Amino acid sequence: MSATKLWRPVAASAVGLTVLAGCASPVPEPDPADPPAEAQAALTQSQEEDVRDAIAAALKAADEAEDAEELKGRVDGPALATRKAQISVAAKADKESLVTDIPADVQQSVVPAFDGWPRTGLAVSVEAEDSQSPRLMVVEQPDARADYELWAWVKLFPDTTLPTFAESSVGSPPVAADDGDTLVMSPDDALAQYIDVLNVGEDSSYADSFDDDLFRSLLEEQDKVLDEALEPADGKHTTTFKKTDDALRSVRTVDGGAVVTGAMTAREKYTAEEGAKIQPQTDAEKALFGDEDASEKLNVDSIAMVSLFVPAADAEDQQVSVLGVERTTTKVSN
Repeated sequence: MSATKLWRPVAASAVGLTVLAGCASPVPEPDPADPPAEAQAALTQSQEEDVRDAIAAALKAADEAEDAEELKGRVDGPALATRKAQISVAAKADKESLVTDIPADVQQSVVPAFDGWPRTGLAVSVEAEDSQSPRLMVVEQPDARADYELWAWVKLFPDTTLPTFAESSVGSPPVAADDGDTLVMSPDDALAQYIDVLNVGEDSSYADSFDDDLFRSLLEEQDKVLDEALEPADGKHTTTFKKTDDALRSVRTVDGGAVVTGAMTAREKYTAEEGAKIQPQTDAEKALFGDEDASEKLNVDSIAMVSLFVPAADAEDQQVSVLGVERTTTKVSN
């Protein structure tokens, strides 16, 4: 955009003004360039790299110090809640592997294109050493005076093919949570309906709106195994997911769809006959349960982040697909 010229009146005497009045030229009017029709990329490549480096440095500092305070200003939202829980559990269990590896190097960056705030972008990491799974990260600048922060991340499922985003020099715009006009369903509805499918399974009225995914398959298998294990004690295992407040961020894809990343909580309930003793199963659960006495009841709370691809309203394939998930245990009680 061309700079607007600033014009200053020239001091002169009254006589001078009288003599020159008849031959003075009209004062030129400023002629600024028209503003762009669409929002432009909010970050240059160099700025985007600086953001990633700063977030990576905060994650590393927090992991090494086992102190979530090191994340302040660079990690927020469900990512902050998740990382706090992971650092705490890893320290109690004395197992670094309970903290998710988030590689600093990326294979793709999705720069936000938005002239307001918050500004939301994405990044896809290289494969992590602990699982050979890239991480899809959501970064956000909440307002003009704030730094970009890691808002969420998921572990992408094996063989996941991500949709195409605009070039970094152009940028990708956000999608409103209630935008049900340009998409097969709004981002809000996509997350709410997926949670219903997780809770109800194939009996959900929304089951046909979603492709099969690895997370659901693992949950179904887990329920089957646990119910069989609890059957001799007349026991039962259930998992209930709920949407969190400030639950999602969405970014537009080139084909008009959107990648929607949302957060949810889950509670697993184990129950058995009186006198039975249900023990925590995983290293994280054992660390959080501590020295409590086992009983016929056990509750396991967790937080989960999930990324969905919601197709455009006119897309040939209308099913929503699940790209990846990150789930972390936060509390165990009876």
